[in-house]
Amino acid sequence: MLKNYLKIAWRVLKKNRLYTGLNIFGLTLGISGFLMITLFIQDELSYDQYLSESSSIYRVSSHWGDFKTASYATAPPALGPRIASDIPEVNAVTRILKWNDFTIQPGSGTNMDQVFREENVFYAEPNFFQVFDMPLVAGSKEKALSQPNFIAITESLAKKYFGEIPPQEVLGKALLIGSNDPTPRKIAAVIKDIPAQSHLHFDMLVYEPWMNQEIFLMDSWTWPILNTYVKIENGSSEAVKAKLDQIVSNYAFPAIEKEGEGSDYNLQLMSIQDIHLKSHLLRELEANSYESYVYIFSLVAVFVLLLACINFMNLATAKAGLRSMEVGVRKVMGSAKSQLVYQFLTEAFILVLISVALSLVVVQLSNGLFNQISGKDIQFNLFSNPLVLGMIPILLIGLTLISGAYPAFYLSSFKPLLIMKKQLTVGKNAHSFRNALVVFQFATSLTLIICTLLVQRQMSFIQNSNPGFDKEQLLIIHNDGEIQNSQREDFKGRFASSSQIESMSFSTGIPMTGQYQMRSFNSINSKEDQGMNWYEADAEYLTTYHFELLKGRNFAQTSGADVGKIIINEKAAEYLGIAEDPIGQILVKNEGEDDEASLEVVGLVKDFNFETYRNEIKPLVIEYMHDYYLRDYITVRVQGNQAESAINELKAGWEAYEPRVPMNYSFMDQDFARVYQSEMKMADLLKVLTFMSILIACLGLFGLTAYTTHLRTKEIGIRKVFGASMAEIFVMLSASYLRLVLISVALAIPLAVYFMNQWLEEFAYKTGISVWVIALAIGSCLGLAVLTIFFQTYKSIQANPVKSLKDE
Repeated sequence: MLKNYLKIAWRVLKKNRLYTGLNIFGLTLGISGFLMITLFIQDELSYDQYLSESSSIYRVSSHWGDFKTASYATAPPALGPRIASDIPEVNAVTRILKWNDFTIQPGSGTNMDQVFREENVFYAEPNFFQVFDMPLVAGSKEKALSQPNFIAITESLAKKYFGEIPPQEVLGKALLIGSNDPTPRKIAAVIKDIPAQSHLHFDMLVYEPWMNQEIFLMDSWTWPILNTYVKIENGSSEAVKAKLDQIVSNYAFPAIEKEGEGSDYNLQLMSIQDIHLKSHLLRELEANSYESYVYIFSLVAVFVLLLACINFMNLATAKAGLRSMEVGVRKVMGSAKSQLVYQFLTEAFILVLISVALSLVVVQLSNGLFNQISGKDIQFNLFSNPLVLGMIPILLIGLTLISGAYPAFYLSSFKPLLIMKKQLTVGKNAHSFRNALVVFQFATSLTLIICTLLVQRQMSFIQNSNPGFDKEQLLIIHNDGEIQNSQREDFKGRFASSSQIESMSFSTGIPMTGQYQMRSFNSINSKEDQGMNWYEADAEYLTTYHFELLKGRNFAQTSGADVGKIIINEKAAEYLGIAEDPIGQILVKNEGEDDEASLEVVGLVKDFNFETYRNEIKPLVIEYMHDYYLRDYITVRVQGNQAESAINELKAGWEAYEPRVPMNYSFMDQDFARVYQSEMKMADLLKVLTFMSILIACLGLFGLTAYTTHLRTKEIGIRKVFGASMAEIFVMLSASYLRLVLISVALAIPLAVYFMNQWLEEFAYKTGISVWVIALAIGSCLGLAVLTIFFQTYKSIQANPVKSLKDE
């Protein structure tokens, strides 16, 4: 019996090639899109799950209410020891610190004469591997960070330094760390490369006793500098949260109040599995994605698949009249309704089977392109991905039932007597159901078009709007003391007459880094402390970035003349209560601390976005740069289109000061774009999915128009004989479908506006929803529908009416 069903189904599908082709193409497109987005979502949800005990590992972050101090992915040094002593549910606590770049030279091997500049090196505590059970390819976790002269490196870094030698042979080899007086460190462990799906990536871990003494053991509750992780007993997270609150009450509040800070301080616990999608704090180790994007793409993937199924149902019910005689003959010959249902479901199954097979091929072939669009590194392998393997039978059965059940039961319900008397008319219910499906298709597609256009507009706004400074032609050199305090003016002087370099500035902070220091400030008139972002900069900082000075003056060009002077932004003046007359005001920095200082305001700069467009502009204090010992940056404004020659000139000047250390640099506009990488990738993916959805909807409309035109061939001929024009016939054939598209418009607009309002709420600075964007989406959707209908009906309208009427 099954063989007979298959044989008949194959024969029917071969006979109706247009119907078969449209269904296979539409289903293949829908399933391919669904599978790709499923892989994308799987990747997003799998972050940090490569660790065997990832569900027990949590990060502790620190928060001070809203802007006043802000929310950090890091925690203060005093916290770690208190967790270890006061929370027995915590099995281990460890901390890491990314402080500066490392200059490294292999002590042996083919690259022993080459000097490398490594950015991704962390200081770590000896118990790091007690919390992070990372797999090793060689060495010992117990030994890796046990002594100051031992380090742990990744497999990739080992290959970079020593080539393709076995990891076991790398153990014991020395790396010379440092620029002027390098210290040899022995490799005690080689770590298996950390997968892309992790919030924490490093190339090397170093245990440094002096760093441990200076920072890790500091008794400070107000400097969130260390990434702090705990491994807790299963089911103990709520107890740990409560005891963190107790630590804040017992230790942090007394220290904070003593130091003059506010009391809006708290600590938060977050599973490392949630960091990638749910955490967007200052000092994140890497840019994270957003949980909302997972929901958005999950919804869109399901809708794209449903659109393909709707095509099948629409085309099957539209063909009902053409297959009614077949149903009547089968019933007269004794076929039961169940047998007819099985027959039509078999046809659906064959179409779905072919489509799923083709989809797997499409996904495999487009894997590289999809990775490029999504920014992922997803390797599609059918036999190594249990999710895809498990999804294939579900797709086969589910899509067969979803797309084939209604047509099967509808077609098998025809009464044979009416069929034989040619009194059967296609039911009104089927016609209404088919219209509803068309409305759903175009409403979904139009909603996606509107959302895609609005997302693109917001991204264009971010890329092209003025953040308060000119980010073009800015080159950032990451300086870790290679150019020292005493050498700054001399270094800048080397390029004073350069035709490639317009200006140059040293500063300890630059826009979009998210690594700003916090200091408390109060004015002489108001003793209320305000926690503010703070960094130091020299006299060329404002001119190099093209900041707008509203009041007062810039820092003096004379070296050291403005020590003790500051420039503040409008927000800082507002919150300090000196907005009307800020110039000359005296602010006290970190009152009661070792670095307490009275600073004079000499300039007011217009607010600029030093974080992202998702955040409101916050108060900022820029102090004149003097003997700063932390990480700093050299910002260079390049003349015109002379970036390459400027880089060569800068490298030559850099080598005069640090011949052993490579110059590490980036461009501000590229750094700016990386901040919004997840949004940009979302926009690109939405464009692809929108194209697929509208293509599927147009395929369905094409098929429906084809069968409608076929059924009305004689009517078209009669109308032409009686003088109807081509335009009149086209309007007659397309009116009902265009009416459905207009209904779709009415449904899509409020849906799109609602979803986009929700998404845009995540941005403090946004474009809003413009009428012209919605109008453009509606026009494009209607235009595609009209073109689809016209393309299919043109041949029938042009046909000679004699041919369609000669058998009457």
